[in-house]
Amino acid sequence: MQISKKILGSWVFLLLLTISAQASEGYKNLFVTITTDNLKQSGMGVAIASAFQNAGVNTTVLVGANASKLVLKKGKQELFGPTGVSIRDMLVGLTKKGGTVMLCGMCAKFGEITKNDVAYGVKIVTPNDVARALLAPSTQTLSF
Repeated sequence: MQISKKILGSWVFLLLLTISAQASEGYKNLFVTITTDNLKQSGMGVAIASAFQNAGVNTTVLVGANASKLVLKKGKQELFGPTGVSIRDMLVGLTKKGGTVMLCGMCAKFGEITKNDVAYGVKIVTPNDVARALLAPSTQTLSF
């Protein structure tokens, strides 16, 4: 457990150095897509999104497919080891720092998820909302 925290910490530090270098080149937005409910993969995606938001990059996380259940406000979720926080709570923390968390509207319909079912700050969005975020100038993308 301690080793994984050190590895994640080192990785985030290197990532922040890279972000700082790229930010001077005009990268202002990050769009992260999370479609898996695999704890390690989705947790890494949200941790990276948070690191970018902390570095001053406007960060948007789109959650969909199997990951849709990660934004539900009810239900017990496993903790992401390196942070000791659930993915849901990490996403809520991202919104509180100014980041955006979107739930795919089509995935919400398939899962019968309404705005009353999602955690604080999560927005159920349309394909047009996703397109606007992806097409914003100086946007980089990552997928998990």
